[in-house]
Amino acid sequence: MRDFETALGQYILYRNLINLIEAEHQIYLAIKDSVYENFFQRDSIQDISKINQLLLIIVDMEQEEILQWIN
Repeated sequence: MRDFETALGQYILYRNLINLIEAEHQIYLAIKDSVYENFFQRDSIQDISKINQLLLIIVDMEQEEILQWIN
């Protein structure tokens, strides 16, 4: 939960800064597929993600490939 708190705060800060400077760009939070499956599927985390309009990239770290983009 602490890692999510830190990542969410950084995400919001960077998103706001990018919106001020380069409004046409979007920022995504990249997360491991296992974290997505075990943490981001919780209803409360999904609600927080929606409230904060998180854009996610799900990554398979072993294969070093993007599995999914979530807007």
